[in-house]
Amino acid sequence: MNLTISEELTKGAEAIISRGAFVDLLIIIKHRVPKLYRHPNIDSMIRLHRIRAEAKIMTYAWKIGVNVPSLLGIDIQNYSLFIESIQGELLFVVLNDKPMNELSQIFSKLGDQIGVLHSNDIIHGDLTVFNVILKEPKIPCIIDFGLSKISADIEAKADDLLTFYSTLKAIHLEFQNLFNSFLQGYLNGYSEGKKTYQQMKKIQSRARYIARDERLV
Repeated sequence: MNLTISEELTKGAEAIISRGAFVDLLIIIKHRVPKLYRHPNIDSMIRLHRIRAEAKIMTYAWKIGVNVPSLLGIDIQNYSLFIESIQGELLFVVLNDKPMNELSQIFSKLGDQIGVLHSNDIIHGDLTVFNVILKEPKIPCIIDFGLSKISADIEAKADDLLTFYSTLKAIHLEFQNLFNSFLQGYLNGYSEGKKTYQQMKKIQSRARYIARDERLV
């Protein structure tokens, strides 16, 4: 295999992400790392299951027309995925560089894409502005399906929305306006999206109740 690794981009608890090339094609290599506290046989089964699940969901998302990187290959022996290298910047990086009218359009497009995922029962699992690459012209591309799963559970879909809302709230002053743009797109992409949004608000209410209760202890 004519594969080269040029640089390590990130090293997390679950995987090492590297930039590389296959022949003349630029790629991203995602290698799931072993956990030394697990029995080697169990660790192997878990890592194999997770790369297969991630590969399956990425391919499914691509087939239904969601903007995700193409899966170019899978190396089962080395627990690695070979993924299309998307040219662009993380949405998080450009949040403070673009005017609100542009950001509103971007967030609406992103919401529509998440709506399509949810309408097909794909849960991202780690939906934040850190896992969206902005391609030109202003096209959000969703990345990192390492925690994704297939589920019709409305609670899981609501958790996706709440994760996105909570991280956005923590990093941008105009979080509510941006989330409203995202939600508008989401409702366009998912006919049952209003129910998911209502469930998200219920989860928020439970969290607030628990927080108030803990303050009384």
